[in-house]
Amino acid sequence: MKFWSQLGERELDIEVRVRGLHLDVEIEGEGGRTLSADFEPLPGGEVYTLLIDGHVHEVAVEEDGAAIWVTIHGQRHKVIVRHPLEKTLREVRRAEVKSSGEVVESPIPGLVVAIKVAPGDLVAAGAAVAVVEAMKMQNELVAQAAGIVEAVHVSERQTVEAGQKLVTLRPAPRA
Repeated sequence: MKFWSQLGERELDIEVRVRGLHLDVEIEGEGGRTLSADFEPLPGGEVYTLLIDGHVHEVAVEEDGAAIWVTIHGQRHKVIVRHPLEKTLREVRRAEVKSSGEVVESPIPGLVVAIKVAPGDLVAAGAAVAVVEAMKMQNELVAQAAGIVEAVHVSERQTVEAGQKLVTLRPAPRA
């Protein structure tokens, strides 16, 4: 299964193959590097042991909304995993954002779990405007350009379809 992952400021296209308790992760854009590991869940929570190249690593994994926190060797890392189509849609939307404003749409069918703006709010480029949950993953949807919220078309706990309008922004006045 292919994913688009954000690890801090890094964005990675990854392909994950799971066979029983064996995991292969191919990282595109890094010389086609593949990480292979055998894993075993430990009792009492989301902690696993990974056997990688003959070395054992203990890894804790916890979900936090749209993010997954991975703790390994005492260091905690925030990882966001999304479908690669979301990356493509983001790039297309950025190219299409014009001075006429923006309509933020749901990229997937799901449940609106949060509306983060209200009509009249000034929104910065990259600011979250809504969160849509699908398949137990929360997807934070952001404005591609700065603007003023003209309309909110949905409410929290509402089911939405892919492509459904969530928020309309008009261009922010130039300073």
